Amino acid sequence: MASGLSEKRFWPYENKMVAVCMLCFGFAMFDRFAVTNLSPFIMEDLNMTNAELGKIMAVFSLSWAFSGYFGSLLSDVMSHKKRVLVVVVLLFSVFSGMTGVARSFAALAVIRFVMGMFEGPIFPISQAFTLAQSSPARRGLNMGLVSTTSMGVIANLAGPIVLIALCQAFGWRMTFFLTLLPGLIVAWLIFKVLKEPDMSNIEGVTHTVQHIKSARDTIGASLKNSFVIFKNRNVRTSMVFSSFIISWNVGTLTFAPVYLVSDKGFGPTQMSFVMAVFGAGAVVWGMLVPSLSDRYGRKPMIIIFSLLSVVSPLGLIFSSSAVVISVCVFIGWSGSGVFALYQAAVLGESIDPKYASTAMASVQFTGEIGGCVIGVAVAGVLADAYGLQATMIFTACCMIVATLVAFAYYETAPLVLARRKSST
Repeated sequence: MASGLSEKRFWPYENKMVAVCMLCFGFAMFDRFAVTNLSPFIMEDLNMTNAELGKIMAVFSLSWAFSGYFGSLLSDVMSHKKRVLVVVVLLFSVFSGMTGVARSFAALAVIRFVMGMFEGPIFPISQAFTLAQSSPARRGLNMGLVSTTSMGVIANLAGPIVLIALCQAFGWRMTFFLTLLPGLIVAWLIFKVLKEPDMSNIEGVTHTVQHIKSARDTIGASLKNSFVIFKNRNVRTSMVFSSFIISWNVGTLTFAPVYLVSDKGFGPTQMSFVMAVFGAGAVVWGMLVPSLSDRYGRKPMIIIFSLLSVVSPLGLIFSSSAVVISVCVFIGWSGSGVFALYQAAVLGESIDPKYASTAMASVQFTGEIGGCVIGVAVAGVLADAYGLQATMIFTACCMIVATLVAFAYYETAPLVLARRKSST
């Protein structure tokens, strides 16, 4: 485990590492969902259909999926995660700003495709830092802070309010130009603060590894040995599970803004505050669910909160009250707290940690292809054919399926396994 975890200062390295990784992933998702938050303005200006909005998210997700896998594999093989992270943050920020120059659907699709190529490795590499440099009792909590709470605070809570306000003041194109600035700051913080993680010595993980033995090579992870991760049941389960939960998450966030404006009759400002409730939910549940999983187990928390997540799209369907919708969204967005578990904690505790980034990227890959390239694109087609309400029904059904898939997991939480061992 990296040095600094035993520091007794108020601001030890573990806290600084989590804060920087939160900013890194949070602003990546801020830029990703800027298109959906500003979709009423962009679609009107570029004369786009709902299906085309879905395709914009799909092409981004396609490049995100491939780059996430190969970029993370590269970081595992080279053992230079910090260096890769700095470069991809700088480049995705540049192309986020360039979104503002798009004058057509085709141009927007190309820019977002290239942007996704550089944004894909950010999540798995950030979580590799968190896995390696967190104390065991805080691992689930830290991973939740990095994956869900950061997205909730920056992308979902602040994102809609800030982006809509900037758009109304300066226009959507200038708003995208301004998104370049946070990325430059985050890249500098990564360079100055983060330490290269030691993936070969992670406290509290080795005793939970199942099915996979440590690699014999001593210099990074090899491409050949990395494929052994697919023999692990938890990895395979997460790869299937991710397709359905990503369809729910990205599908809802993609079409909810335009649904609230066009079908529910909300104004842009009212819509932005309702969308901010998604962020508030992610903040609370992103800390609570992983923390509960540290104590009570990963598997039961994934099952319970996956099922509860259907409340959010159903609330959007059956109510026209901003207050009722907001309550349903907050409760239903508890499913976002599951992300840190199936994407990171379960994987890091199930396999040789040396391949953690590759395992996370593999799950991200299937989630992006199945959930965004296919799922969100299908949701867009359903919206044009049957109305935007059909997309909410679709996302609710996805989470029912995801809940059933979650029963295939086996438990990995170190504290839970330790209790089981002591009781036998």
